[in-house]
Amino acid sequence: MTSNNHIEYSVVIPVYNSAEFLQELYDRLQSVFKQMNKTFEVIFVNDCSRDNSLNILQEIHSQYNNIIVADLYTNFGQQNALMCGFQYCEGQYIITMDDDLQNPPEEIPVLIEKLKEGFDAVFGEYTDKKDKFYKNWGSVLFRKLNHKIFNIAGNLLFSSFRIIKKEIIDEVKNNKTSYPYISGMLVQVTRNIANVVLKHEKRKYGKSNYTFRKLVQISLNLLVNHSTIPLRFFSYIGMIVSILSFSIGLVFMMNQLLSGEAPPGWTSLIVLVSFYNALILIIFFILGIYISRLLKESANQKQYSVRRVLK
Repeated sequence: MTSNNHIEYSVVIPVYNSAEFLQELYDRLQSVFKQMNKTFEVIFVNDCSRDNSLNILQEIHSQYNNIIVADLYTNFGQQNALMCGFQYCEGQYIITMDDDLQNPPEEIPVLIEKLKEGFDAVFGEYTDKKDKFYKNWGSVLFRKLNHKIFNIAGNLLFSSFRIIKKEIIDEVKNNKTSYPYISGMLVQVTRNIANVVLKHEKRKYGKSNYTFRKLVQISLNLLVNHSTIPLRFFSYIGMIVSILSFSIGLVFMMNQLLSGEAPPGWTSLIVLVSFYNALILIIFFILGIYISRLLKESANQKQYSVRRVLK
């Protein structure tokens, strides 16, 4: 391993079922940093891949002295894998990217040049994403959620291809939540963040690990773990329904007192009771999610668990 004092850049890459990409990914990284005459290390975090990824990583590690491979016991997800990788970074600047080569390593110099303008972090921004329509739609939704939840002004876009100063990552590492969201943590530490336009390439092999179901789950996790929007939404709905229910009941009561006639049948009553009970069940469901997350946090659940580390 290169002396810690001379490592300028640490590249952290979560790996999941990406055996076909890994050798080419490292070769292209090595070529980029060699052209820039910069020292670097690569931290691969194997997030319990089910293919041959770990064996490929071991082969790469045996050939080069600037590779760290962290092998996780089970699949913790991309965000947790990044938190794991940050623990091994020695570079002055941290670069995160995906393992599928849709983030071209050749765009790293563009991130570096933008950071030199005085920013604490720079996110890649894509004008032409080579993804399926539902992922592009999901990105738009994610952007709106991020801006709402983290109170972001302007047009800042989040992406997994980014460069961050090490002192900012050191602050992020202090967050021990079991449900980390790196981009959100960054804007909570600093607002001195910029975007730069980068290329986004088509996936060369296989299918993306991000299915529509997983994208929905990520959106729900973002809402539940980093905001109180669901609670506030159903609080407002509950208040409105309560007012409507009280008003309808008051109308029936006044009708009985003034005309002596009871409401015909039980239809309206049954509809009201059923609707109100359904609303209560939905609210209990949302509260249950929050309570379960709080219990996990209070139980000090690990962000990740490392089987072994190759240095």
